[in-house]
Amino acid sequence: MTLVHRLAEYEPVEPPPVHSTPFFVGQDIIACLVTLQPGAVVPEHQHEHQDEIFDVLDGEGTFVLNGEEIRFTPGMTICVPAATRHALKAGQQPWLLRETVHRRVYARQALGRALQKRWRKLLQKFSG
Repeated sequence: MTLVHRLAEYEPVEPPPVHSTPFFVGQDIIACLVTLQPGAVVPEHQHEHQDEIFDVLDGEGTFVLNGEEIRFTPGMTICVPAATRHALKAGQQPWLLRETVHRRVYARQALGRALQKRWRKLLQKFSG
């Protein structure tokens, strides 16, 4: 797994209106570059079990957070807790965002992961 990335190298060849390129996918966290072409819209939505952080790398657009429109320009960061309504509207130029998604882990999931990890160790021990 590559842990160091040159973000400038992540560009879609033929850009769709909205394009997301993951550059790190872990169990509980995902990091990606999101490119919105001029005028592109991500409709209002919410995620029940994940928090998101958006950083503007280039371009500008409008971020709608719980119905409030915020002009979102380079150097700005917006944190979107789980279950928060949000939308994006690109401006006149391509808009490049870094999105970090943290999936909430609940006790049942954590227990399941711990059991799977222990099971894999036991299998390795007895098969090797």
